[in-house]
Amino acid sequence: MKYGWKQASVFVALLLPLLIVGVDTAVSARAEDGGIQWLSYAEGRQRGEAENKKVFLVFNADWCRYCLKMEKETFQDPSVIAYVNRNFVPINVNSDKEQAVADKFNVRGLPSTWFISENGDRIGSRPGFIPADEMLQILKFIGSDSYRSMNFQTFLKKNQ
Repeated sequence: MKYGWKQASVFVALLLPLLIVGVDTAVSARAEDGGIQWLSYAEGRQRGEAENKKVFLVFNADWCRYCLKMEKETFQDPSVIAYVNRNFVPINVNSDKEQAVADKFNVRGLPSTWFISENGDRIGSRPGFIPADEMLQILKFIGSDSYRSMNFQTFLKKNQ
């Protein structure tokens, strides 16, 4: 019995560092490859026009509790990440560092989420924290151009 415990503890001692390195590598790879591919405002607007894609614009600040919550929860959701990266040009703007851009959009509260059409027109905005499941529905509503023919409530009823 003592031999079995000794053998198991040696096995665990050898395996533990490999697991830690593996988990750390997986988390790094997810952050680099699997997250939303945020761009600066200037680069994102230019890319939106060049690729003829809608822009997903999020205003935040380092001190904003709900901005951090949205970053940790909503923007880490695999479905949200995939939909944004596939269908939009994502722009992340720190309103403290880029006050002129925040003023241009009349941002008064954070976080603030905006959608801009392929030709640069403002589609609409939503203030405050948005949970991942609701964000995905909003993204699909805008991404599918359903906003052109129906309101959001009708869209939700049709897509249940």
